[in-house]
Amino acid sequence: MLLDERSAALLILLQHSPISKMSDLEIQTGLTRRQIQYAIGKANDWLEFNSYSTIQFNRQKGYFLTQPINEEALNVKMTKNTYTFSEKERENLFYLMILLGREELSVYHFQSITGLSRNTVLTDLRQLKKKTQQLDLTLEYSKQKGYVISGDSLAKRYAVEYLVSEVFSNPNNRAIVECLWKDDEQQIKAIKVQLEQIEQKLGVTFTDERLNELSYLFLCTDLLIRRGEGLQNDDSWNQLVATDEYRMVEQLAETSAFQAHWSQTEKQYATLHLLSMNRTKDLSPLKEDETIQVLLQQIVEEFERLAFVHLQDKELLYEQLYIHFKPAYHRLKYGLPQVNPITGRVQKVYPELHHLVRKTLQMLERKLGKAVPEDEVAYFTIHFGGWLRRQGTALDDRKRAIVVCPNGVGISNILIYTLRELFPDILFLDVLSVRSAANYQLPYDLVFSTVHMRTDALLFVVPPILEVQEKHLLRQQVMQELYGYTTGNIDAGSLLKIIAKYATIHNATELETALQSNLYSPSRKQTKFSLKEAEKPVLGELLTLQTIQLHPSAASWQQAIQSAAQPLVESGTVEERYVEAMIDSIEANGPYVVITPGVAIPHARPEQGVNSLSMSLLKLEEPVEFAADKPVQLIIVLAASDSDSHLRALIQLTQLLNEPANIKRMLEIADKTELMEFIHENSKEETQ
Repeated sequence: MLLDERSAALLILLQHSPISKMSDLEIQTGLTRRQIQYAIGKANDWLEFNSYSTIQFNRQKGYFLTQPINEEALNVKMTKNTYTFSEKERENLFYLMILLGREELSVYHFQSITGLSRNTVLTDLRQLKKKTQQLDLTLEYSKQKGYVISGDSLAKRYAVEYLVSEVFSNPNNRAIVECLWKDDEQQIKAIKVQLEQIEQKLGVTFTDERLNELSYLFLCTDLLIRRGEGLQNDDSWNQLVATDEYRMVEQLAETSAFQAHWSQTEKQYATLHLLSMNRTKDLSPLKEDETIQVLLQQIVEEFERLAFVHLQDKELLYEQLYIHFKPAYHRLKYGLPQVNPITGRVQKVYPELHHLVRKTLQMLERKLGKAVPEDEVAYFTIHFGGWLRRQGTALDDRKRAIVVCPNGVGISNILIYTLRELFPDILFLDVLSVRSAANYQLPYDLVFSTVHMRTDALLFVVPPILEVQEKHLLRQQVMQELYGYTTGNIDAGSLLKIIAKYATIHNATELETALQSNLYSPSRKQTKFSLKEAEKPVLGELLTLQTIQLHPSAASWQQAIQSAAQPLVESGTVEERYVEAMIDSIEANGPYVVITPGVAIPHARPEQGVNSLSMSLLKLEEPVEFAADKPVQLIIVLAASDSDSHLRALIQLTQLLNEPANIKRMLEIADKTELMEFIHENSKEETQ
């Protein structure tokens, strides 16, 4: 009676504790209900055949074993003679057997190990041939040499790394290990002893799994060197020679644990793996590693910004993240593969958190110039999730929202910035175009959109830039819809009447405006986010005498945009195609850039021709029609080079345009210098 991969994994899972529900089993195994039922049947057959009690179920306890099986006994039963390899396991096994090439291999060898038919083995080998092509390797067969894999030695080495990692991330790996390395047990023990001594000297403790995996990887390295499969020199590894880890590897390679002569390149390769190996303890001080320290701070700050949370005990958090991030940094920098066996489960159980962490790590991708694989993202998700749980912050309790904006990072970013401040208890997942929202995969409860759209979620249609009273009304609407109540509605006009009864009012209009501003604005706190904003350009640095123009009129809205953008084109901060992109966007989506009566902020995406952050303003004496009911006299071109460097200036501009009196005054001013001074003077408040 044979066990297969699923039934063996199920037995190992139930060895540790009962599982109360089928849904829990689905989450923990990643299998469907039908697959689990089949695996239970298969496991019960195996248990009966080996004189054990079968898996039981009752409502109080769930699924459980009445007679726990000794784990070692279970492993012994799961040898290559009593275990049915899955298709994936056969692929990994055949791949490693051929790469390590200890003997000439034919179909007979693969049949002998797996007990499968010739046709099944040949089908597996055809699939493997396709797999090898992903790394530009070639699987070939000849009567003289049997099955061999040819190609670049470094690509082969990466394949071995990945396969070893896959084998040891599989809890049912005993049968594969037996097939591949049964005769190498003594050498494996010797390598482990050497690695444990290195742990002590470096003041680190590798995770048990990784120490085991590293031992087998170094064994494979020794085998490949003996076969003449040495690596070519890689100049990017030369800096590793100066590390303590390299010095340790030099000593390691001279011990009796290894049989081949290791070149400097091979020692650098081994050093890289020592540096990139996951650990549970690292006594090296974070402060001495400036590169890692700066990146860690940036990652944490970006996560706090996107999730709108404050992470506590920051120094302790950095220390714990450092233990994970130091090896991860080397893996990412040098492109080493890393298999995370619980990536799928993390994605399934914590989809929102994983999504936010993935977005957070985009800044790391830009720094390294390389993508961060999902397996690495999942590790970060686990760390951030654990820290949030430690401090009692639960993101999954929050309502989830998306923001839909037809185009451009400028307006959409100022909108989500405003919404995050207005609703700190809502988790904002993404800013999307209408088309992207239609295909969005993550679940969400609310949509804040600048246009009407079809959705099953709660929809709030909002203007691109919210005035003070609109913010207040929106908050009332959202609170009513979500929680069935609103906070007290204090009317500024009524308050003004009460004040007039007991005091003399010298300017009723300005007093009412001041009351509205205070009553409807959420309380402002100086946070590290606001301090961070202080480093970004202000409006006064972008709107200067060189970028402000006064024209009598424009023949059309297209010409108005072209004229408004002309100073930016001439200075080289935008290309001609950016002007065309702004016009194309309005023709496709309508006059959404008219953000308040009389004012338009045309913009497009950074990749459509922005060379650097810039802004320009055109004031027309005669309004130009952006649509039948959309006359515009102020055209402010926004050229954002990224997603957030323009936010501070845009917030100041928003504050300026929120006051109708400011717009009225800007239209009255006939001198360019005076207009610039008015803008600068009335946009300072936000930075104070």
